[in-house]
Amino acid sequence: MENIFKKWMENPISKIVLATNFVFALLFIVSVPSFVREYITQDAVSIGGKKYDLSDVKETSPIAYSKFQSEYKSLIKNTLGEFAQDKLFELVAKDKNIKPSDVLNQGFTPTEPSEEEILNVYMSNKAQLGGKSLSETKDKIVGFLKSQQEQEHSRAVYRDIVTKYPVEFLIKEPAAVRVTVEEKNNPSIGPKDAKITVIEFSDFECPFCKRSQDVNQKLREKYKGQIRWVFRDFPLPFHQDAMYAHMAANCSVSEGKYWDVFNLFFENSGNLGKANVDALVVKAGVSKDKYQSCMKDASNLKAEIDADIQDGQKVGVSGTPAFFINGIFVSGALPFENFDEIIQKELKQ
Repeated sequence: MENIFKKWMENPISKIVLATNFVFALLFIVSVPSFVREYITQDAVSIGGKKYDLSDVKETSPIAYSKFQSEYKSLIKNTLGEFAQDKLFELVAKDKNIKPSDVLNQGFTPTEPSEEEILNVYMSNKAQLGGKSLSETKDKIVGFLKSQQEQEHSRAVYRDIVTKYPVEFLIKEPAAVRVTVEEKNNPSIGPKDAKITVIEFSDFECPFCKRSQDVNQKLREKYKGQIRWVFRDFPLPFHQDAMYAHMAANCSVSEGKYWDVFNLFFENSGNLGKANVDALVVKAGVSKDKYQSCMKDASNLKAEIDADIQDGQKVGVSGTPAFFINGIFVSGALPFENFDEIIQKELKQ
């Protein structure tokens, strides 16, 4: 509620944006069109008189090509989604003899929020209201709550529309671009002969990496016995405590406590100063003496982490978190469904 209200305060959502979101959220699972050779070779760049096209990008830089596919997918999704939305609204408008722009809000009459609802929003978002009193912000809160009512009404209307007018996308999907990424004996969970191997490049101090851990855990639980998860170090240079934390985590491997330390570090991702890192390692059950002895070998610890970073950069990793699902690149802390869709397809092969 807090984040929703804050975003609404900064930039109220228009009906058009809402409608577009409904198209994507409630209805469509859109796949990427196939990349026919003639289209791949249409656009090119000439360097020193030699012509290069997207097929050259695919061959020499598969991650860059994969990103191109992803952006192309988004473009197709947006274009066809907006087209479908307009057509749906035209059909409904014609049936009901109204304007297409009135389709979503037809029959909507906002009700006055209760004092309890207003107070709950105020108390939940007090920190974002700059110290203003309830009376000073009441009108905005009421507007926010009425906007929520309208969104709920529009969602219900849209569900009815797509039930009456089914939409199906007839688009082929290209073969996945795969990259060879080595495990190099890094910490892992799951059987070595698992059909799915996920290699994660991540940073203990990265807030997006922390956010992704819930999704990662759900995936490991759902596909237990079918998925192998490998963690490779990729501390970012602007995270001042990250390198030390990754060194400390690697010192817990020999004690069989790596994943205990791993979980504690992500739980305390915003508080990874050296003193707390040392305390968390011991809390996880690592021998203090063995840990301190291991950390004295800082040069070798750092060299192993640097090797992970270099390997990641070679395959196109430039930020965290970054994942390779059987070599298929996935960038960022994406929703569960994004990973699940890829894994489901891989299991069917």
